[in-house]
Amino acid sequence: MIVTISDTHLGTDHLGPRYNNREDVKAFLRYLRDDLRPDHLVLNGDIEDLWRRNVRTLTRENYDVFHLFRELKDQGVAVHYVLGNHDWYARKDVFRGRLSYYTEDYAEMLTLTDAGTKYTFMHGHQFDPIQDEWYFDKLALISDDAFGARFSHFWEVLSELEGLPDAVATAKRLVVDRITKGPWQQRIERMDRCQTGCDAAAELHESHDYAESMLVTDVLCTGHTHVPGITADGRAANSGAWVGQQRTFLEIDDGLRLLEWNDGDPYELGEDQIEVYPG
Repeated sequence: MIVTISDTHLGTDHLGPRYNNREDVKAFLRYLRDDLRPDHLVLNGDIEDLWRRNVRTLTRENYDVFHLFRELKDQGVAVHYVLGNHDWYARKDVFRGRLSYYTEDYAEMLTLTDAGTKYTFMHGHQFDPIQDEWYFDKLALISDDAFGARFSHFWEVLSELEGLPDAVATAKRLVVDRITKGPWQQRIERMDRCQTGCDAAAELHESHDYAESMLVTDVLCTGHTHVPGITADGRAANSGAWVGQQRTFLEIDDGLRLLEWNDGDPYELGEDQIEVYPG
């Protein structure tokens, strides 16, 4: 059995009930540990929200959540982490040899097989035209707990780079984009799908077409839009999110089901509760 969740956005408690459901996430992980006991748990991106928070502060505040991931691993559940746009910066901890709370590596794409069917997991920001991957690390560095210290943040962006030519090229792009595209905070708000919403139907269609034309896979599973959905032919599905009133997940066990957590009594979502798109 494979279970996948996405878009928990840990670190946004202070922004109010519109954002993450940290206590529900913990209850769900205990349910996986004690009752469901899947073979795989796929964390399909935006588990942390590093566009708003400092990575180390956020990690300390959510250590109890990360400890539950570790307990699942200790019980034999393979825990996989797929990078989303909001937690892209987290991969640096692994690249620098630091301990990962999730698994031994962070993947941009993951493929697992269940009952002879190949399921590929991508966060889904790849199908969102407003997202610019070049900025993901920079947004994390600039939009941290001390947002006001602009000069120090700008210097930190440059200090992350490899050598003077890279630093000069980055500085030039940051300056040009600041003039042509507006202030950092405006860019964060445009790229932040928690705040702005997105075209969930279009992105699920694009992921469906991508699965058919570009991947050696049977089903593509995404997140990012915060809208649970599935195509009529079952070739693409979106796990939804864990923000506000949303607490949905995908369960793969000789087939694909979208479920609502429902305070420990999960039920399968019907067509009237999810977006069902033509294949």
